[in-house]
Amino acid sequence: MDIDRRTFIQSLGLGLPIINSNKSDFFIPFNEETEEFKKNFNSIKDRVWLGKEFWSIPLEDWSVRDGKVVFDGSFNGSRTHFLTKKLSKDDGSFLVKAKCGVLKIESENASVGFSLGILDRQTDKESTVSNCYFGEGIELGVALNKVLFIGSRKYQIDGEFNFDDFEIIVSGETNKGQTSIKLEVLDKEGKKYSLIENVSENLEGLICLHHQLSGSSFWWDQLYISGQKIVNEKEEVGPVVWCMYTLSEGDLKLTAQLMPIGQTDSQNVHLEIFRNNQWQRIGTSKVDVRAFIARFSINEWGFQEDINYRVLYKIDGINEEYTGTIRREPTNGKLILGALTCQNDMGFPYRPLVENLENKNPDMLYFSGDQIYEGNGGYPIKRFPEDKAILSYLGKWFMFGLAFGNIMKDRPTICTPDDHDVFQGNLWGEGGEHVSLEEWAARKDARGGYVQSTLMVNVVHLTQCSHLPNPIVKEMLPSGISTWFTGLKYGRISFAIVSDRLFKSGPEMIRKGVGRIDHVRFKLEKDEVESDELSLMGNLQTAFMEDWIVDWDNADMKVMLSQTIFANVATHHGPKQKFLQGDMDSGGWPKRQRDEILRIMRKAEVFHINGDQHLPFIVKYGIERPKDGGWAFCTPAIATGYPRWSKPDQVNIPHIERPIHNLANTGLYKDVFGNENFVFAVGNPAEEFDFELNRYRKANLKASGFGLVTFSNVKREIKMEAFRFLASSTEEKTYPGWPLTIHQSENDGRQALGYLPLIKSKNKNQILKVFVSDRNEIVHSIRIQGYEHRPRVYENTSYRIELGEKETLQIKDNVEISRDSSETLFF
Repeated sequence: MDIDRRTFIQSLGLGLPIINSNKSDFFIPFNEETEEFKKNFNSIKDRVWLGKEFWSIPLEDWSVRDGKVVFDGSFNGSRTHFLTKKLSKDDGSFLVKAKCGVLKIESENASVGFSLGILDRQTDKESTVSNCYFGEGIELGVALNKVLFIGSRKYQIDGEFNFDDFEIIVSGETNKGQTSIKLEVLDKEGKKYSLIENVSENLEGLICLHHQLSGSSFWWDQLYISGQKIVNEKEEVGPVVWCMYTLSEGDLKLTAQLMPIGQTDSQNVHLEIFRNNQWQRIGTSKVDVRAFIARFSINEWGFQEDINYRVLYKIDGINEEYTGTIRREPTNGKLILGALTCQNDMGFPYRPLVENLENKNPDMLYFSGDQIYEGNGGYPIKRFPEDKAILSYLGKWFMFGLAFGNIMKDRPTICTPDDHDVFQGNLWGEGGEHVSLEEWAARKDARGGYVQSTLMVNVVHLTQCSHLPNPIVKEMLPSGISTWFTGLKYGRISFAIVSDRLFKSGPEMIRKGVGRIDHVRFKLEKDEVESDELSLMGNLQTAFMEDWIVDWDNADMKVMLSQTIFANVATHHGPKQKFLQGDMDSGGWPKRQRDEILRIMRKAEVFHINGDQHLPFIVKYGIERPKDGGWAFCTPAIATGYPRWSKPDQVNIPHIERPIHNLANTGLYKDVFGNENFVFAVGNPAEEFDFELNRYRKANLKASGFGLVTFSNVKREIKMEAFRFLASSTEEKTYPGWPLTIHQSENDGRQALGYLPLIKSKNKNQILKVFVSDRNEIVHSIRIQGYEHRPRVYENTSYRIELGEKETLQIKDNVEISRDSSETLFF
């Protein structure tokens, strides 16, 4: 029987077991103390969430049912941690006990019991949530084949024992670094068996209920913890886990994420703000029982100062509250955006990164995708049934909130889902089409469509995007899947928040063959992976982008936020650094559709922020010719799982025009799809990192971190910074090539054929739109800087100029390229 998966027995010296059957003549001295925990579930209504004192892994395997905690799962190592009490490092006695019983037997090797002294010793033992997911302790309990065990020691019960209703009692005492532990099991018929061990180490850390080799189900009740060695741990979670909000053009959208409450629990959640020395209720929301969220929408917010808020919810007879702050919208001409992506739990809970991010104090946050990975939490996903799949997602989604909730609650947060968020390693959304699990599994890296159900995908969209401004398209796609792409204005920056996955075509549409056809191993023939029938962002989002670039109300600069960079820059993939000519799971393909979006963007000098690649990049796009597009910042992964490198120099990929810093693997390269990419900076991981056992140091070696983008509305400048995971504690705080500051106008790299006359305006910072007159085709759409501007144009024809907005709008038609540098148009 494998009973010590998460133990640290290797580091303990265990004495010989003492077996005691049906006797109580051996005991460990126990001194009752006031620090005690008692919990029964008689008054708790049926639901998945056990209560704020507990954290269950996996979430979907635990519930309250008929007044008891019920475990009904198959993961080997499922556990529920006590959050409010733990074993201290001091000497003293302790007592832990609970009632338990079997509900269903599928394996007699299944076991039930406690784990004691759970600590994440190699990385972050000070973090309760880190201990929950990565802590190791000593496991003790009883298996259904009548084996008692403490760690790797076990004893076969040779008598009868009734598993329908029994008690597990663990008592112990630590004295001068030595701990004695006594395990007793007592059934309802009075049969008792016990096992005693001496541990040559001070036992400290969390306590949890645990199951091993399950498939069998058990119930728990009457949980009790007490003793001198027990101390309080102030780590309650729920019922509101965290809040995310956005503020755009005076409209507040806030989503409160709740734990999975029951159908008979209260369904009303209230939002209050603190004004005039009192709390004022401004909204009440029903819980969306699909995603366990409460959504609030407040029009005409209007406040010009920080406003404290609280979310109120009553459960189990207790009024609970979650507090945060709605920040004052920046008016100082500067906006700082924290940009983050890809949260593999290898670095969870990312504490050094989170603390550094908090110290940077950004005005708002952008999480570009992969807020979860399928393996996060140390247990596999469940794809079906649908209700279990949703809970499986939520359990991993809650890890995101545990890590970043404290910073998100106090500033606007933009969050967008990517492929792993919907349980797919690659996502070619095909406009929301569905694909069967069998079809997808057969060619999962090439087959387009969503494999999870409509409701499951919509729950992902609800949890991650329901606090964004209303989606541009309110109607569902034909499959019933929702859209979330939208626009947001904050701090006089206009953001287009789009999906480069939802409408994208799959490789199977254009490439034949078997295996990983999304991996391009050989150079492509001309137009081999191109077709007018392919899609990148789809017609709906393209139309939105065309409308968005001409909307300059309350905005000075424009930024597009998407999941991945519109280029193929990585060259080596995976732990073995396998070289690929190209990866179709990038925004560099399909090229024609990619170029169409970039042409739209440069008309408004749009800057691009993205993630996904597990590599930080700064790239200037080429469309018709090198560097004629805008700039893109692909941010570091929060914690890199699957590693990638960009080492074109190593494989002799031709390049020209190194940047002034002359760093390796930078310069102008053409990727396999024909894109001319000017790589200004890349942050490659170390060559070796698997030797590192500390997860935070390993994350640092694997090029993890976050991005910071500072927008200066006055100077129209954009500063890009990329910080390492351990930036606060290492000398190398940023990646080579960062920071870089560009001017807004550099996001249009077209070479001018000529210039129109100098425009002078009596009003400052006016909106300028330049059209080709006979085609009514827009050439430029910007807000000029200051009182004058000389428009560049790209063909010898007649133009229409519109300058101003609303009552200041003036139009001049039939304007041609100026041959006189002193020629001026006055507005």
